[in-house]
Amino acid sequence: MTRQRLLPILLLTAGSLTQLSAIGAEEGTVPYPDGYRHGTFLHSSLVASDFGPFKERPCVKPCTAGIFHFYANDKAMKGLRTGSYPDGAIITEELLELMGDTGREGERHMVGVMVKNSRRYAATGGWGYGTYDSGSRKNNLDVKAQDACYQCHLRRKDHGFVFTDYVER
Repeated sequence: MTRQRLLPILLLTAGSLTQLSAIGAEEGTVPYPDGYRHGTFLHSSLVASDFGPFKERPCVKPCTAGIFHFYANDKAMKGLRTGSYPDGAIITEELLELMGDTGREGERHMVGVMVKNSRRYAATGGWGYGTYDSGSRKNNLDVKAQDACYQCHLRRKDHGFVFTDYVER
């Protein structure tokens, strides 16, 4: 094989290996849900600090009190309507501080996300989990913490591992 023919093949092979190693390095990562507030607003929940299920194992941070707003992208809306979530479905929760006895929203404490990718997150029912502190785009959940999320969501396996039930109004 001539040198002119060999060089493009080597470059293509090197590029493919670089791409494969990058994919492997990010295997368990869950991306920050940019633009989540442009999705469909599902509902809000006011959760008191003594909410029982948050005291159960394995539930730990981010399971905490406050005002939760929930959003879904178009693929997640399809899943909420049909019970079958396609890859690419994203459900986002936003946790805001509850301002004393007024019931008003305070500062954002956390953004949580579930991302459906059956291949990437096969070990956790096809869903990847992430939490991001206010102002951060670094996922706080390592593999062990993501598994803890999955263990909690297992009780909703018959609902696609999703706690939200959507009602058309």
